[in-house]
Amino acid sequence: MALPVAKVLSMTVLRGRESAPFIMEMPPYHLPTVGGVLRRALERIWLFLKKIVTVVVAVAVVVFVLINFPGLSGERMAEYEAQQSSSMERFMKTVASTKYAGQIQQDDVLGLILFQEALKNAKRGVTDQEKSNAINARFAEDNPVYYSVVKRKGKDGKKLNKALKKVVKTRKKLRREIRAERFEGSFLGMAGRALEPVTQYAGFNWRINIALLSAFAAKENSAATLGAIYGLDGSDASVQESMKAGESGFTPLHALALMLFMALYPPCVPASIMVRMQSNSSKWMMFSIAYQTLLGLFVASLVFTGGTLLGLTGVQTMWAFYVLCVVVTLIMGFLPERRAAENRLPMNLSKNENCPEGGAN
Repeated sequence: MALPVAKVLSMTVLRGRESAPFIMEMPPYHLPTVGGVLRRALERIWLFLKKIVTVVVAVAVVVFVLINFPGLSGERMAEYEAQQSSSMERFMKTVASTKYAGQIQQDDVLGLILFQEALKNAKRGVTDQEKSNAINARFAEDNPVYYSVVKRKGKDGKKLNKALKKVVKTRKKLRREIRAERFEGSFLGMAGRALEPVTQYAGFNWRINIALLSAFAAKENSAATLGAIYGLDGSDASVQESMKAGESGFTPLHALALMLFMALYPPCVPASIMVRMQSNSSKWMMFSIAYQTLLGLFVASLVFTGGTLLGLTGVQTMWAFYVLCVVVTLIMGFLPERRAAENRLPMNLSKNENCPEGGAN
């Protein structure tokens, strides 16, 4: 992409400007030493850690705040709390019909859930039956009533265990809905929604738009933002599993469009500031941000919408786009380019003025 884009810029916004040949100074090459490699590695690790601690962490905190504010209204929270209370009341009615009536109160529901999770975590990875029995005996001694419900002891234990599963299911459902509604109504959520009419042709929804907005500070922030969106639901699933479950319609074509957009997306804020310093112009800095954003969005939309209309898979679209890039590069190489007129000495110089041996230029 760099070659045809450079050609287009040279023929448009940079037309008529003086150009210079590409010069690269090659460093002296030597056989690496162990000390030199270690020093270089430590330097790069330290620079990376500084960037993580400063830019990435700071932006991740800001993104987390913007995702969670202004938050839900009091009325919506009251509705969710009413649904939670209704679930608790149904569970307590079941408790009243068993021998555990009076032993389990409404305040014990959360304790039952935590007891069940603790027992599951304690037995995770345990394959030896004796160790498993020892864990069961320890938990049964800690709280016999909770243990009977969690392990489905007797008719009443099975009945309460089934009712407890409904409470847990309702609790997780409400937490997901609250989280989704809070994100959609947050400051970043509103910005992501506002961009959806433009980015929908590239296959991006409002959640992906939020991650792309945070990438302005640093590309690594896009991953941190997705972690904040998908990884804070309180479940044991990883971020990628939560994202896979939340974005069931995503395909490899979505992934290809997103990767191309990120590759052509404007550099991070520090790099943009460096453009401003090197060019000594805020105009060129804004231009570099604008044209790369538009270029990335155009390519991502071309790949996603074109691949979808043609019925291509992600791999087929990838190769089609690669061939298209090669063809466009070859075509652009044959187009003539206007160059700035070379500086020449005045023709009216006298025979001996500024010219050695009386020559004229």
